[in-house]
Amino acid sequence: MEERLQKILARAGFASRRGAEALMLEGRVTRNGEAVRELGTKADLEKDDVRVDGVRVKAPKGHVYLVLNKPRGVVTTRSDPERRQTVMDLVPAVAGLFPVGRLDVTTEGLILLTNDGAFAERVSHPRYEVPRVYHAKVHRVPDALALQRLQQGVKVDGDFMAVDRARVIDADNNAWVEVTLHEGKQHEVKRLLEAVGHPVSKLRRVAIGPVTSRGLEPGEFRALLPAEIEGLRRGRPANARNMRRVASRRPRSRPGGRRRAPSPPDRAMDRRASAGPQAKPAERRAPRRGGAR
Repeated sequence: MEERLQKILARAGFASRRGAEALMLEGRVTRNGEAVRELGTKADLEKDDVRVDGVRVKAPKGHVYLVLNKPRGVVTTRSDPERRQTVMDLVPAVAGLFPVGRLDVTTEGLILLTNDGAFAERVSHPRYEVPRVYHAKVHRVPDALALQRLQQGVKVDGDFMAVDRARVIDADNNAWVEVTLHEGKQHEVKRLLEAVGHPVSKLRRVAIGPVTSRGLEPGEFRALLPAEIEGLRRGRPANARNMRRVASRRPRSRPGGRRRAPSPPDRAMDRRASAGPQAKPAERRAPRRGGAR
């Protein structure tokens, strides 16, 4: 059956539908050997040879939905020209798997990975308002006025940005601040907090929609539960009790600032990860395929 190429590429995990349109406009998509730049062009994978950058597009056997607690220093990309460790090195090798959105290399926390382009579009686009929660360690303790400014909005370098909610969760000489937002502008949390006078020294994403970092150490991943997948599609926030537990958890001290590399999972985990949302969500450490260079 013929379908629009954008839909075919998204379902095969090459990109979201918007990303697939960009691939087509750049001339990187071919159908039967000819570049296709016209959006809306249709194809049938049973009859047509569709390729992206020369790689044959195949119909996916099943969708996979994972959540990874990305460690600091790992790059959120499928491949890195500088040969640094990427999020793909920390999860099983699944055809078409890609990260949904990005986290800065210096930021740790939750990142979703899937081979379902339509799901990725639903979760990442601001119009669906999927909440994202961050914990930021900042210089000094923000007062009520600074928190109010964050929620009312601040113009930074021509961009107007605001958070949905902001609160101090730990106050000492320096504070930990929890901010919730649904947009994804570049370095948004860091830029906002610096604009109100509280530069960020550490940043971690602790929740995406109903999914929290509870039970996942940096470098660990698990399959999403069916209820979490549905909650992400509907833009539901995390359970308040789970968020309280995440907020009350202090970061572990690590000797020498380094964490021992996780051991590889057994083959059963690879089978469960490939099984999609029905997979048993047992937490496992990520396989080691090469350290950061």
